[in-house]
Amino acid sequence: MTIDSLRLLTDSAASLWRRLSQFGSPDLLGRRTPFDEWLATVKPGLTSADEQAIRRDYRRLTLLLTELEILTRSREQALALILETVQQSLPAEQAGEKSATTETDVT
Repeated sequence: MTIDSLRLLTDSAASLWRRLSQFGSPDLLGRRTPFDEWLATVKPGLTSADEQAIRRDYRRLTLLLTELEILTRSREQALALILETVQQSLPAEQAGEKSATTETDVT
């Protein structure tokens, strides 16, 4: 049961990590940086709705990271699990983009 919980939490956290990394510094995500400090690294031009969504996702990521830290008894291990999941998903996403591009080129 714990392994399934760990995987679900890790997958969810990795998804949020990827999303938030598009907007601001991924280096600050794992350092217990306050949201407003992280927000200063965000690309300008966000609407208030975007900022609210990002704030919600940031809060969810910190909660998931805390849960993973409790399960693994190590913040470093929790971060390592998230980053490993992010890295594993990158080749799959890139392959999906390449196959979509190839299919549109062929037709």
